[in-house]
Amino acid sequence: MIAPGSITSTTTAPAQLSTGGMTVFGSYAAIRTLQTMKPTFNESYLLLSRRFEGRVKPKEDGQVFRVMQWNVLAQGLTDSNPRKNFCKTPPRWLEWETRRYLILLEILSYMPDIIILQECDRFDFFDIKLREFGYKGKFKERPFSPCVDMPDDDEGKPDGCAIFYHTERFNLVECVYRQLVNQMQHSTSTLAFALKLEFVEDNHPLLVVNTHLKGGPKTEQTRYEASIDLSNFVAEHAGSRDLVVIGADLCENPSQRGYDHLITKFKDAYAFALEGKHPSFTTWRFRPTGEEKYTNDCIFYNDVGLRVLQALDVPSDAAVGDYRLPSRFCGSDHISLICDFQRVMETS
Repeated sequence: MIAPGSITSTTTAPAQLSTGGMTVFGSYAAIRTLQTMKPTFNESYLLLSRRFEGRVKPKEDGQVFRVMQWNVLAQGLTDSNPRKNFCKTPPRWLEWETRRYLILLEILSYMPDIIILQECDRFDFFDIKLREFGYKGKFKERPFSPCVDMPDDDEGKPDGCAIFYHTERFNLVECVYRQLVNQMQHSTSTLAFALKLEFVEDNHPLLVVNTHLKGGPKTEQTRYEASIDLSNFVAEHAGSRDLVVIGADLCENPSQRGYDHLITKFKDAYAFALEGKHPSFTTWRFRPTGEEKYTNDCIFYNDVGLRVLQALDVPSDAAVGDYRLPSRFCGSDHISLICDFQRVMETS
């Protein structure tokens, strides 16, 4: 968690612990959690090397808060063999017993005030672990989740969208959601899920929105129509004073129509921090049809009342490694996006 008015180091905190043949780099909060989870094998758990970019100096007044956006890869979708997804990823890096260490390590090393997750099919696990560090969260199941029918997942839980908030910074007012519709008003398999929060300091409202649009090369029109309903959903639930932050896996690159629509309604935090550029990728994996490297994930915001201070850039291609993602350095086939915001205080 970021203290009001402060910014953390521009690189990952280098806390280190060696125990039982395992070396962990990350925050002490993450290390304490990992110590209680009994690793299934002795290995060094590391995070991908990344740097914050932008680094706008915060003003003296106005709370600073950190947002993480991450598709954490549903365990029900991790089946790996030469004919299926993640065909080059070593199987042990896809096991939940391994991935949960890396995901928690990353979350707790950056200690965001707000955590926005897609493809979360182990919400109970995250809810229990993150409560130890002052977080509370809510979950909404994705319509027609493919995880339920996966034969290799013993639990067979549907995935969905989760939002966590740190209770020292925010209070929960309301939880709202909608199954988004297309232009014919037919329901899609896309969910818009939001928490209405208030800052503990002064009860100022903040609307945090989570969405995961439908993937696939033939669904661009569906994503475009869902993005229109998403912006309508935000307009319906955001009051005139509400700050708005949206974490999204758009399942498409910024050149496509869904993104083009959303950018007419909201600002792209990473485009601001990277001076008009987009991350070179946010998901990178091998599938039987070939290598897939896309920029699918975004953090949007309304710039009335918010300013971007910095954003965590993507790791280098060399750091990702030959197997791409997931890997021994990242528990998902997506990388996390992290952005620091500051409120622009109202003037009388």
